[in-house]
Amino acid sequence: MDQKEVVEMGITISDWLMMLAVVAGPILAVQIQKYIDRRKEERDRKLKVFRDLMTTRASTLAFQHVSALNMVGLEFNEKKYSKVSNAWKTYLDHLASFPNDDKDLQKIWSEKKNDQLSDLLYEMGESLGFEFDKVHIKKAGYIPQAYVDQENEQNFIRRKLVDVFLEKEGIPMSVVSFPADDEALETQKELHKLMKEHFEGKRSIPVTIDNGEKRGKGVRS
Repeated sequence: MDQKEVVEMGITISDWLMMLAVVAGPILAVQIQKYIDRRKEERDRKLKVFRDLMTTRASTLAFQHVSALNMVGLEFNEKKYSKVSNAWKTYLDHLASFPNDDKDLQKIWSEKKNDQLSDLLYEMGESLGFEFDKVHIKKAGYIPQAYVDQENEQNFIRRKLVDVFLEKEGIPMSVVSFPADDEALETQKELHKLMKEHFEGKRSIPVTIDNGEKRGKGVRS
């Protein structure tokens, strides 16, 4: 179809654009919607990781916290989240440097751990559009004292059981009573009384002389 025929049919450039829009519009709309849905899913996953870490920041041994921490590198791996990624790597490196045998260093380590976790959460929150300051993140976490006591007790029991199994310690035992038979106890008391009377000369021990003629019979003195 040459230009003359097109003109004769009354089809203009605007008409062509309109037909193209009619054909391509639904396809383009679907692709745009898929893109929007994908971006929303990605943000929702990041928000879940952030929320899990925030809600468990006062209980870092919780499974939910550990699981979310391991997801940071996967969900915040884009270049624009480099601050989050760097804070996460720094925090993981510190977690791997726990001083097992020095109580003073352990206290310093714990304080630095809280600071670095706050840094990580701050960077994550900022990248997601939240306005939290580091002091709020560090101080606002709450955990009941009963949870702290329970966790400390469980750790204490675990360490002691490990020491017992490794034969580093024994299980302390204290005997406060023995099982007793009331009848045997009364018999023992009676025997003790008779022996005491004998040694005090108040009671003699009966003796039976068997002359050998008939067992079971004899002269009793």
